[in-house]
Formats: sequence, C-alpha cells, structure tokens
Amino acid sequence: MTNAFRMTIGAPADWGEIAKANAAFAQFAELHAVPPAVRRSLQIALDELLSNTILYGFEGEGKRKGKAIIEAEVNHHRVILRLTDDGRPFDPFGVTPPDASLPLAKRRVGGLGIQLVRGLMDEVSYARRGDHNVVVLTKLLSGGR
Repeated sequence: MTNAFRMTIGAPADWGEIAKANAAFAQFAELHAVPPAVRRSLQIALDELLSNTILYGFEGEGKRKGKAIIEAEVNHHRVILRLTDDGRPFDPFGVTPPDASLPLAKRRVGGLGIQLVRGLMDEVSYARRGDHNVVVLTKLLSGGR
C-alpha cells in the first residue's frame, strides 16, 4: 500500500473530471484514515482550484484544452496536495483578497473561493515551473485550522 496518490485530468478538461478527481481522492484519503474534516477541507480546496483551472486557465479557442495533475501524499502529521497544470500563468495566492466589508454591489467579482482555500489550509504556496503552475496545499491531520 502506498501513501501517494496521482491522477491526471484534462486534454480536453471537462467538469465531470472534477467529480472523478474528488471521488478518487476521497477513496485514497479514506484508505489512509485521513480524518473526515481534513478530507472535506482538502476536497473543497481541490474542487475550487480545479474549477478555476478549467474555467480560466484552460480557456481559449472555444475549448478547454489543458492537463492538470493531482498528487497527494499522506504521512503521520499531514496531507500534502499538489496541483500542477499547463494552463495560463496564475498565482492564486498573489491576488489581494476581496474586501468582504464592502456592500455587495461594490465588491469585485471573484476571489472568495481562493480566500476559502487559504482559510481551510495550514499552508499554501504557488510556483511557476517552466510552462506549469504548481500549487501546493498542506493540511495538518491534527492541531491545524
């Protein structure tokens, strides 16, 4: 039994693949006794980031072409989830969080999902490596947020 998970979606990407990725990750997390609350947080983050990648990172020429690789590793302290895609360059954590204190009519569109991901995870990072976006999320198995 391995403590690593890897799955590729895309080329072309579609919305059904997000559900498949979440189901496969849930099965992996359950097999490795990841606590339900941690698993839910990771699945919400995975769903949000994959949705953004398909919607914005892969758009162009009327098709959603692109590939994303989902990798996860579980050890006795944490789960590390890595998303690598060949979409447009975008640092989701470099964007200023939306100002939720403004009236709804004055708020800019977008950004709440990324803010949610930041809040659910214990660590987040982004790097552009060659032609790929690499997002790494870390969730502690106990004692985290």
